[in-house]
Amino acid sequence: MLATDATGALVLVHQYRVPRDEWTLELPGGAVLAGEAPVAAAIREFEEETGLQTGEARFVFTLDLDLSTTLHRTHIFTSIARDPDVGRTAQFEIRRLRLHEALNKVHDGTITHAPTVAATLAMALNIGQEVVRA
Repeated sequence: MLATDATGALVLVHQYRVPRDEWTLELPGGAVLAGEAPVAAAIREFEEETGLQTGEARFVFTLDLDLSTTLHRTHIFTSIARDPDVGRTAQFEIRRLRLHEALNKVHDGTITHAPTVAATLAMALNIGQEVVRA
């Protein structure tokens, strides 16, 4: 979920990734549960990881990371985050960045998570589709 807050800042999570042995800045997200729609999963994961609420989401695109080595498919949605706390369960920090700051972090290699890079670039290009509800 690429969400912005009331000020227009992007809401990202700063988390430690064991396989890379480093801290990353990424979109809040996670797995789609059996029987769950991707949009519902995006909203659920966003709320769990950030403690912020969002009710509507706009589908942006689906991303296949590398069809030669994985079946990992990422669905990107965008939304507006609301500040009331819904009960954060994850173990990482929220970071809020203006779009130009996120683009600079993509450019300097600080943000390398492929879905986050792609979604940030799509946001900069104002790419989006219809609004969908969970």
